[in-house]
Amino acid sequence: MIVVHDPRGGRIAASPTLAARPSSLAGLRLGLLDNGKEKADALLRRTAELLEADGATLTFARKPSFSRVAPQEAIDALKMCDIVVTGLGG
Repeated sequence: MIVVHDPRGGRIAASPTLAARPSSLAGLRLGLLDNGKEKADALLRRTAELLEADGATLTFARKPSFSRVAPQEAIDALKMCDIVVTGLGG
């Protein structure tokens, strides 16, 4: 007996569950990670202005290159944050 499998397969993905949104940013520690791409720093600077106005405390970190893993110092700086935003740039 020959069994033929359809290579196209079929996947049914579960709907993702969104994270709970905080009611306020006041008192939260937010991390901003620049991934090293062009204009990521500009995006994060503007984001920082908006988040600081809402009462967040900010921590900045930068990767040397978008294609490399963040250095341990950056990870250590961000791991105590409540929320981390990364700038994608490019």
